[in-house]
Amino acid sequence: MVAVRLSVRARALVALTVASALTFGACGGKSHSASTPSSPAPSTDKPSGVSTGTTAVKAKCETAPGKQTARVRFVNVYTNPKYPESAVDIWQSRGADDPCAKKLTTVPFGQAGDYIDITASDASGNWSAAAYVAGSNDKAHEIVVQGEKWLGGEQATMVFEGTAPQAGAVASPSAGNDQTFLEKNNVGEPGLLLPAPGKAALGVTSALKNVVDNGTWVVGSAKSGCIGALGDAGSTRAHVRGLQLVRYSVDPGSMDLAFYPAIPGTCVGPPAIGPVTVNAAPGSSAFVIAYGSDAQHLKLLVLPIA
Repeated sequence: MVAVRLSVRARALVALTVASALTFGACGGKSHSASTPSSPAPSTDKPSGVSTGTTAVKAKCETAPGKQTARVRFVNVYTNPKYPESAVDIWQSRGADDPCAKKLTTVPFGQAGDYIDITASDASGNWSAAAYVAGSNDKAHEIVVQGEKWLGGEQATMVFEGTAPQAGAVASPSAGNDQTFLEKNNVGEPGLLLPAPGKAALGVTSALKNVVDNGTWVVGSAKSGCIGALGDAGSTRAHVRGLQLVRYSVDPGSMDLAFYPAIPGTCVGPPAIGPVTVNAAPGSSAFVIAYGSDAQHLKLLVLPIA
C-alpha cells in the first residue's frame, strides 16, 4: 500500500498540531496548472553547524549515518498570509539545533523538486527533514519537521502545506503541515496506486485546508462528467478534502481533469479548480494535488510517479 505518514512535529501552534508516474503532463503557466520543473540542485554543503539567525551552532554529529537509503522528492504548496507563495528550503535535520543539518534543496511555490537520494541519520534508519521559509533556518521561520524511519530502498513524495490558526491557540507566522506518500516500499514494490491491467492510476488530494473554507470536491471532466473513485458504489462519489488520497482508475489517453463542488457534485459547467490536461499512459500512475495562494487562485499540480 501507499503509506501516508504524518509529521512528527509541527511549529504551527503552541499546542502541537498534526495535519493530516503515468507519463502525465500538465499545462504550465502561472495562472494555470503547474508542471514539475526541476528544483535547484541539492546543496553539497555539509556545515558543522546550522545558523539560528544570530549565531551558529557548532557540534559533532551525535550519530553516524546508517546504511539505509531512499529516494525522496519534496513538493511546495505551502502558503499563508505572512508568506504567500513562498519558496521553501528543505534541510536534512531535526531542526535548527541539529549539528548534522545540511540543506538539500530549495523548492519554489507550486512546484516539485527532483527525487533526491538520501541516507538515514543513524543505524536504525531514522531520518528527519525540516522545512523553512526560504532564506532562513531559524525557529521563527520553521514550517514543520518530518521524521521518517527507512528500511532502505523506499521512494516517497513529501508535501508541505500551510495551516490555518485554530481557535484558542497562538500560531507561528510560518505555521505549516506536511504529508508523506510512500510510493514504493523497501523492495521496490509499488503501493496503493498500482494501476489495473490496461488502466492508469491517479491519487488525488488537496492542500487547500488554510486557503478555502470547508473545501470539498468531486473529480471529473466537463466532457465526460464525474469519474468514480475506487470504492464508489452507484451514484456515490468520493469527496476530495485535505491531504487525504482518493484513488482513481482511468482509461489511458488524454483527459481534462477538474474539481467540481461536492454539492451538487454534477461535474458540469465551469469547474471550481482546473481543468488540467492529463496524458495517461497505460500502466502508469501519478498524484494530482490541488493548491493555491488564495481562494481566487486555485490550481492543479500533476506529479508523475517515477
